[in-house]
Amino acid sequence: MLEVDVGKKMSKAEAMVAGLAGPLQALREILLWPILYAEEGKAIGLRWPRGLLLHGPPGTGKTSLVHAIAAECGAQLTLLSAGTVNKSYAGESERLLREVFSKGELHAESGKPTIIFIDEIDILCPRRDARRQHEARVVAQLLTLMDGIRSKEPSHSSVQVVVVAATNRLNAIDPALRRPGRLDREIAISAPTLKERHEILSLHARKLPMHGNVDLHVIAEQCNGYVGADLQALCREAAMCALRKSVIDMDEHETGSIGMEDWLEARAKVGPSLVRGIASEIPKVSWEDIGGLHDIKKKLQQSVEWPIKHSDAFKRLGLWPARGVLLHGPPGCSKTTLIKAVAHAAQATLFSLSGAEMYSMYVGEGEALLREIFRRARLTTPSIIFFDEADAIAHRRVEGHDSSTRGVSSTVGERLLSTLLTEIDGLEHAQGVTVLGATNRPQAIDAALMRPGRFDQVLYVPPPDLEGRLEVLKVHTRNMTLGDEVDLTQVALKTEYFTGAELAGLCREAAIAALRENLHAKTVQKQHFDAARDAISPALSPSEVARYANFRSRKSFKS
Repeated sequence: MLEVDVGKKMSKAEAMVAGLAGPLQALREILLWPILYAEEGKAIGLRWPRGLLLHGPPGTGKTSLVHAIAAECGAQLTLLSAGTVNKSYAGESERLLREVFSKGELHAESGKPTIIFIDEIDILCPRRDARRQHEARVVAQLLTLMDGIRSKEPSHSSVQVVVVAATNRLNAIDPALRRPGRLDREIAISAPTLKERHEILSLHARKLPMHGNVDLHVIAEQCNGYVGADLQALCREAAMCALRKSVIDMDEHETGSIGMEDWLEARAKVGPSLVRGIASEIPKVSWEDIGGLHDIKKKLQQSVEWPIKHSDAFKRLGLWPARGVLLHGPPGCSKTTLIKAVAHAAQATLFSLSGAEMYSMYVGEGEALLREIFRRARLTTPSIIFFDEADAIAHRRVEGHDSSTRGVSSTVGERLLSTLLTEIDGLEHAQGVTVLGATNRPQAIDAALMRPGRFDQVLYVPPPDLEGRLEVLKVHTRNMTLGDEVDLTQVALKTEYFTGAELAGLCREAAIAALRENLHAKTVQKQHFDAARDAISPALSPSEVARYANFRSRKSFKS
């Protein structure tokens, strides 16, 4: 009979929160197990935990989890925060804490567990500092009260007072709170996985009138980096989109069911809050938008896209995905566009950085930004960290010069490089984070970054060959109406050593030549391409192409 009751209780929290099976179990062990297994615990001399710290990004469901478990256990829930505890007069905050703990102990004596939930504990109990006497007193009082719970614990009691705290800044909390006997256990609540996102969407959409074409699994796949609060907002926005259409079509008496198009429209408005202001929107660039470079595309798919889309196959064969890939080659050869295409194909969160963002007038600011990018990337896997012009961030260190003879920028560059190497090495056990770089000066990148385990693959992106140039021309003229005399093969033959960017400029210049001749022109003729070809010359020469191509064999060359 007990097992049936437990099963019923354990379904109650899942009806309120989803995608949090691990943290739910941890809270049940602290609150329910002392009641269900009191005799077994007593027999082995077990002293039940008295505190739990939930930490993770905002919106992942920490507060909702505590409310759900309190409802499931029938526990008395007392909420504390810096806003409710911090008072104007000295000693008033400490008195309030003593009253809360005293009431919790009285309630526990009546036969029901008590949860004292401290939200944003990093604000209430920051690291103690001699300059902030008030916070120091509050921390000291809380430590005393938590120690008092254990000292007053009767050996026969199965009902208890439990302190649960939540924060999104784990290292800002006073260390004295994080030792065993106080906040005994720490549970990390990260961004939900694909399976967990599907569970959360199913929970929040269970009462929404769905059209038959809606597939929540597909929606969950497209919501990489979304936390629980984002997914709840997505459901609300999808319902709003359907309501707008229903109001507009009211005269036609259509029902307001939510279709797949409503979800897609909502997703365009509700983005992942974890990467807001840091990550780039997933580019709408496909492999078909890049002409030629078939070998490079295939290698990028195998290195970046396959580990994300076919992770089970990699695990089955014991394969570790590449941690980093560096693309190098002449300017204008689609290195950045290739990165955008692979991010779109993998549906990965894209963090794009350049040297200009890393260098700051304030000491340590660039390194802090770099660490924050890697932290967010680990939270929102699968993700791609892209360093454009990687040589500016990871410039080769010069040996035999002491720091006094080098400029400030050199010193900053070395600190950035050191941070970058450390963060990439820290990805060893992180699944789904790939570092990509692009440069046209690979010889300027420090050798420590070019070894396997960091940039595992170094791929040369050459200017397009004849077949590649023809494909590039087709891509950039697919929205143009070409005259019958235009032969793109002949254009490709006449554009040797042109890069992809120069071919795009050639097509644009031909279209402008047509408009220059007649503003009402509807087609681009052969003479327009001839005029454009005469106006544009390739920046590359045979010797420069050979110099770029020989980097891997020669290791270095003069710039």
